[in-house]
Amino acid sequence: MLSNAEFLNAEHLYILYALPVVVLVTNRIPYIGKYFRVTNTLIHESGHALAALLMSGEIYSVELFGDTSGTAVTKTHGKFSQFLVSIAGYPFGSALAFLLFYIISIDHNRIVLYILACFSLLNLMFLVRNTYGIFWIVTFTIIIFVVNFYAGDFLQFTFSAWLAGIILFEALYSSIELVMIAKKKPKAAGDAANLARLTHIPALVWAVLFVAQSGYFIYLTIRLFF
Repeated sequence: MLSNAEFLNAEHLYILYALPVVVLVTNRIPYIGKYFRVTNTLIHESGHALAALLMSGEIYSVELFGDTSGTAVTKTHGKFSQFLVSIAGYPFGSALAFLLFYIISIDHNRIVLYILACFSLLNLMFLVRNTYGIFWIVTFTIIIFVVNFYAGDFLQFTFSAWLAGIILFEALYSSIELVMIAKKKPKAAGDAANLARLTHIPALVWAVLFVAQSGYFIYLTIRLFF
């Protein structure tokens, strides 16, 4: 049986070797970098929203902002439900990124684009109502469909891997930033602060756990190809 790496040619593997650095560098390019980093925000907030649905809760809105931050306003009953909603964002993003890379490893790059387009359009139809969020989803979906219908196989692979890499590695980079915030201002540490309030376990501990889980999914992704 062929390994996942054997489905990909040498050019594809070179891109995967360089992907962590490429994601880190391109995501810090002014304007363009922040624009595409919102991909991770979309998936992260979708994780919170999905957890609320699974807990029979309510989702009032999802907001996406140009500084790559986002919010998911939900309502659930009971501390356990609130705990699951609060913890869902980072693991959901990492797990979905791993799934996207698995799909890439079996040479179905278009499915990756379709999945991301579905997330975008479902959020547009049911959840996102702020101006930047609507603008971002519409333009991002247009870009995805242009690449899907007009780009060649190699560009589709590169773009799919780049978007999946943004989600995978931004989960790590953003959780490392969360650790730094949790050290200085624990109450401002986003999901970690919410979990600290619910469990009385320090926000720094939750932030470190988010780093660990993102690192684990990166390890699993590396095993797919190498």
